[in-house]
Amino acid sequence: MLDSIKKMLQQLMGSSSEDSNQATDITFYTLGKFNLGVGKIGPDNRTDIDQNVLKEMYRRVAAGEFNIPVSGTLPEICVDGRTNRQGSRINAPSAAGGSLTMVYGRDLGDSGALNDKTEMQLTIETMDALKAKGYATAVHGDDHSNCGCGACAHAQKVYQHITDKIDPIAGLTGNYGIIISDTEKASIVGRAKNRLDHPSFFNEDRSAILQACQDHGANYEELVDAHNELGIAINMRQGTTIDRKAIRTTFGPQYDLFVVDAWTFATAAQELALGANQDPDRIAKAITIQNVATASVLGHSSLPIIPIG
Repeated sequence: MLDSIKKMLQQLMGSSSEDSNQATDITFYTLGKFNLGVGKIGPDNRTDIDQNVLKEMYRRVAAGEFNIPVSGTLPEICVDGRTNRQGSRINAPSAAGGSLTMVYGRDLGDSGALNDKTEMQLTIETMDALKAKGYATAVHGDDHSNCGCGACAHAQKVYQHITDKIDPIAGLTGNYGIIISDTEKASIVGRAKNRLDHPSFFNEDRSAILQACQDHGANYEELVDAHNELGIAINMRQGTTIDRKAIRTTFGPQYDLFVVDAWTFATAAQELALGANQDPDRIAKAITIQNVATASVLGHSSLPIIPIG
């Protein structure tokens, strides 16, 4: 799976098209190219940005100028481009929902052994298992909503999006080297449908999921202000993440990025394969699908993908 993600990044830069966002001589595909992006976050919905500055940001981010080292090896903090009141984030790898990406990836990649567990039970079990292995975990909220994490607040919508958009999602990953077979698609969609058919799986109080993570060892970040993300940075440089504070300092407070440290997914899947019948490769693909689906639910079709290899 790790080799597949590396291959994806080698191919992520495409040729120019209507559905791409060009920076100098580099072209980045947007979610819209793959018939994805039903949310509102993206450059086409912004009037406060300078297109020349935006292109420069894309170019320099893709060149790895804003990569900084981290000590963690699993997804820990959320992709969210916002920062805390001090303008910083926990220095750790990022994925959709922070450590919750591993809860949802483990669930969607499961072969059926977890059928009798609720979202809350899976959250507690996963946090405890990671804590027992010595891994740091984290979640976040914000200063103006009950559940300020989009991946958590919209988890049920993300599962629905997977059932509705599995072919475009698999088309995006497959176009860049991560092949999701018909069998794997059917399995992951089947898991999502099973959960959607049993609404009691999802906890009604979304903030309670965040609290349960904290009660079982997760660190907590309170982020502030509105979403200003203008791209999705997919980072495959092992041992690094993207310095959000440096991006804001360089380009301005209205320039943010979603950050996906995809190099962590294979390791996370290995640690999450807790049972004899759990397949790390399928879990890694499920984490990938959950991240793409979350980006598509929150992000506008104009949101470009910025690879960092």
